[in-house]
Amino acid sequence: IDMQSGTITGTVDQGDGADSFIIGAGTVAGNVQQGAGIDDFNMSGGQIGSLNQGDGLDTFTMSGGRIVDFFDDGDHAVMTGGRIGRVNMKLDQNYFNMSGGIIDRNLVTGFDKDTIILSGGTIGGNISVSGGNDSVTITGGTVGGDVLMSFGSDSFVWDGGGIIYGNVDLGADNDTAKLTNLTNANLGGTKTLNGGLGTDTLTFDNVKLNGIARVQNWETIDATNDTQLTLDGNLVLGDSGTGTGKINVDQASTLYGGGFNASIQAFTSGQLAEVFNAGRIDLTNGNTGATDRLTINGNYTGLGGLLLIQTELGDDSSASDRLVLSGGTASGSTGIAVVNVGGAGAETTADGIMVVQAVNGATSSANAFALDAPVAAGAFEYYLFKGGVSAGSAENWYLRSALITPTSPAAAPGALEPASQPEPVAPETEPPPPPSDLPPVPVPTDGDANNPPVDPTPPVQASDPEPEAPPAPPEAPP
Repeated sequence: IDMQSGTITGTVDQGDGADSFIIGAGTVAGNVQQGAGIDDFNMSGGQIGSLNQGDGLDTFTMSGGRIVDFFDDGDHAVMTGGRIGRVNMKLDQNYFNMSGGIIDRNLVTGFDKDTIILSGGTIGGNISVSGGNDSVTITGGTVGGDVLMSFGSDSFVWDGGGIIYGNVDLGADNDTAKLTNLTNANLGGTKTLNGGLGTDTLTFDNVKLNGIARVQNWETIDATNDTQLTLDGNLVLGDSGTGTGKINVDQASTLYGGGFNASIQAFTSGQLAEVFNAGRIDLTNGNTGATDRLTINGNYTGLGGLLLIQTELGDDSSASDRLVLSGGTASGSTGIAVVNVGGAGAETTADGIMVVQAVNGATSSANAFALDAPVAAGAFEYYLFKGGVSAGSAENWYLRSALITPTSPAAAPGALEPASQPEPVAPETEPPPPPSDLPPVPVPTDGDANNPPVDPTPPVQASDPEPEAPPAPPEAPP
């Protein structure tokens, strides 16, 4: 049937077999029934009451027009425009790709392996898949209700756009979800991100997310590629079956924990959560000053990451943000970056300023934490120590101060170093010979007339002659 005008006041029943229905204009007041077999429906305009494609591998294409009530039993559907009351694809392996148009109520696929892709348009109610290993991908558009995925190892992808105003629930079994390039403009209306029962994995890829308590029932959470998660509530890992889980923070990503005194904990009380930090745990956000606490109820492993805190650099009583470890073990390596908030520097005389606190039997390795850069205020430099001097402080970490040792002033640029003094030289054993001639002394040219000038040159004294030998005595006469 090819309908481009006119009105059918009743229904259309094409029966079993390979049927085709094309409508670009006109109206069918009732239902279009295509029956069993391989059927095709193409709508670019006009209006029908409802559509039932029946069993078989059916195809559906809609770019305009309106189906007032339901579209049932199709298998492969592409919607770029138009309007449908609701969609119920409950047979075989179903595929629905929507880039435009409106579905007033729910989009439902059932049984076997189903695929739903939403890149544009609006779904007023829920997206719901049931049974099988199903896939839902959202890159745009709007979902006014929930995204519900039932039994089976399901996959949920939310990439770059779109808004979901209800819950995302992946249901039972081992599911995966990946959220990419999203901000609170996309995520702000979403009530929960729920992995359901099973061993589930949630990956955030360049995602900015507030409202962390909405993230529920995940055994593994990966924060990657400049993801920023604000811990404005408690992050609970695992579900009633698994009991606990872990979160991995890569080198480019950040957990913000300032201002809320939140915790990361296991679903089941008494079990230990796992935190692996290659990026940043930042307690400097918010407006609460140096009083924030982030509690990890479990094990913490530093993978070369950072802990950023605010501290009033003063004496032992000074305020500081603090990472609290409860019941687990801290290991690996983490740099602590300290931001001074108004401290003028002072001497610490006891434990120092606590920056990492161990409670409920928590322990840490000797090299679990180190200062990321030198810390100084006023005349004091601060160093990081594991353990204090008071009882029960052996597993805590403290900043303790020491006076900065003055150093000699540096030479001005371009100034020469003073030359070293030479060692004295021993005199020669024989003095040098005297000069052969004395220098002439000038003779005055004027003088008194009665006293003629005298030659000032001293007279040369003649040396005394050698004494002569006495004469020989006369010889005796013969």
